[in-house]
Amino acid sequence: MNGSLGSKAPPWPSRSPERRWYGFGRYFAMFPASFAHDAVRGLTRPGEAVLDPFCGRGNGPFVATVSGRPSLAVDVNPVAWLFTAVKLQPEPKPKRVLDRLEGLRRAQRPSDKKARTEFERMAWSAPVRSILRTARRELDWKESVTDRTLMGFLALHMQDKLGCGLSNSLWPSIACSPSYAVEWWKKRGLHKPPEVDPIAMLRDKIQRRYLYGTPRQAAGTARLGDSRSVLRGEWGHKANLLMTSPPYSGVTDYWNDHWIRLWILGHSMKKNWGRSARFGNLEKYCELLVDVLVESKRHLAADGTVLIRSDKRRRTWQACLDAIRTVWPDEDVYIRSTVASHNGASMNHFPDTHTANEVDFLVAGHRGMDWGREHGFRIVARLSDEQSP
Repeated sequence: MNGSLGSKAPPWPSRSPERRWYGFGRYFAMFPASFAHDAVRGLTRPGEAVLDPFCGRGNGPFVATVSGRPSLAVDVNPVAWLFTAVKLQPEPKPKRVLDRLEGLRRAQRPSDKKARTEFERMAWSAPVRSILRTARRELDWKESVTDRTLMGFLALHMQDKLGCGLSNSLWPSIACSPSYAVEWWKKRGLHKPPEVDPIAMLRDKIQRRYLYGTPRQAAGTARLGDSRSVLRGEWGHKANLLMTSPPYSGVTDYWNDHWIRLWILGHSMKKNWGRSARFGNLEKYCELLVDVLVESKRHLAADGTVLIRSDKRRRTWQACLDAIRTVWPDEDVYIRSTVASHNGASMNHFPDTHTANEVDFLVAGHRGMDWGREHGFRIVARLSDEQSP
């Protein structure tokens, strides 16, 4: 049985801070708002906690906190952590962010304008290069809420479609290699980046995001690091819902496909194949899932619910199912395939874009049984009887 993801639109009024801040950040394979909203509202009550050990840009934890549920979000990728941390705790006063932006203007050095590579020369104009390098040097994004919020805006808009952000034409979510980008620009006559005033553009972006203020949120904690080690520590809550989507195995390189934004956070301006995170080794991928779920279970209430989204390729969903059964051997597991209501990243890896491309697993806990039936879940048969979702 298929379940629908529902409307693409987030479940808040367009003129609301929740709607404005939900969409902050660009990342691969994000939870649709309707999916997270239905799960959080249906499987928890206000005040009950939600855990996401593979949080990406933090859509699930954000929905939890604006619904009055405290949340813990963990991700090993600094870009994912940055976007999540900003959404869970944005600087509440936009003037502080704008003042910090003006501080960057004053902190610029003549050498900040220099292009070190052909990619830099073609990607950003000299004023943009200058503000990016200044931010990279000056902003204390790990410790300061104000600096982190401003860095989030810079990271978001430094890579975008032509005319939408600070860069020459680039894919907003995934960063191609420098040599590919240069060749692509040359073939299309895009030899020069757009001449924009980065301070003015960022000021406008910040003011638009803050137009309706910031959301009222329960306590949200974002932690940067590998969940296998982060979750060995204490949190202070027992989650009533573990809701997550593990990285897809062998689809995207979660490190190198974000190399441009990783650069502004202090890493090299190039892809780093030594830190490749494609999760193509199936044995190690399975070990990762089991280890993270084991540590996550420590923070889950005894009657808590587990909801995990996978992509529809058998190698990934089977690994997720096996990990769930390893960690919860005595629990029934429920499954559904989902019908996407709009084109998404996972659709790019299947020949038929009208087919469901994601699979959801549910360990029902205390109150998940009725919710699961209402949302199209069915019990998974014995291993020998299983068929592809």
